[in-house]
Amino acid sequence: MRPENKQWFLVIFGIAVALICAARPDSALAHEPLFGLGPHTVGQYAWALESEMERGHAGWINHLELIYGLSPDIALTVVAPYAFSHENRSPGFGDAVLRGKYRFYRRDYRNGSDAFALHSGVKLPTGDQAKLRGSGTLDYFAGLSFGRETRRHYAFADVRYQVNGSHNKLNRGNILNVEAAYGIRPLKLEYHQPDLVLLGELLGEFTGKNALNKVDDPNTGGFVLSFAPGILFSYRNVMIKAGVKIPLMEKLNGIQEMPDPEVVVGIEFHMPPFK
Repeated sequence: MRPENKQWFLVIFGIAVALICAARPDSALAHEPLFGLGPHTVGQYAWALESEMERGHAGWINHLELIYGLSPDIALTVVAPYAFSHENRSPGFGDAVLRGKYRFYRRDYRNGSDAFALHSGVKLPTGDQAKLRGSGTLDYFAGLSFGRETRRHYAFADVRYQVNGSHNKLNRGNILNVEAAYGIRPLKLEYHQPDLVLLGELLGEFTGKNALNKVDDPNTGGFVLSFAPGILFSYRNVMIKAGVKIPLMEKLNGIQEMPDPEVVVGIEFHMPPFK
């Protein structure tokens, strides 16, 4: 990592620590960031279904997710992204993703809870590359997340690293993400009442250069810092969420365009346990 990137890494993690310390223990309810990672699981034998529409530089993609709790602290997720037509791309399913989460630490206290979790996953080359729905590579990621939830305040921080594979002698640069989020519940309501949480996420992304035939492309890779305001609206076991990821500043290599804003709108259903 370049020296200037290390400085940004430290700045973002410093902000993450500040956000975590700002949350006061009032009460704990399970919510997670829209763009970052969170440590919460669905519970043993419980499961959840999610449909998340995302629009970025590649147009609209619907991420269909199935989450299952193997234990109180372990959850597995299967993601099937469906890409809609965009430029020269025909509609269809893209690269499937398998993710796992292990919450190795949880501390409950009066009106609050802290948790840490390890994350890992793999992206499979199931999408048709000729139709621009897949990368043709097998990619891996691993990460660590922290979350504090209280009756009124939320704070999250995470770091993850993704190793991208090679296809047709093209190796896309690996990606390091460092993220922090702070949320607040404007109204203190009970479980049977509709619930609203307002979120703000700070997202740093460091991307390595692409290499073709082992030769670096000077016009790829770099650093982007983004801010993402969002909302979580839930009622009992149903949650609606929406947010927009807005690039604030960049330090990209060579000649590149500033990344487009990303929009996310989703609905999530949490279902009772089954064996």
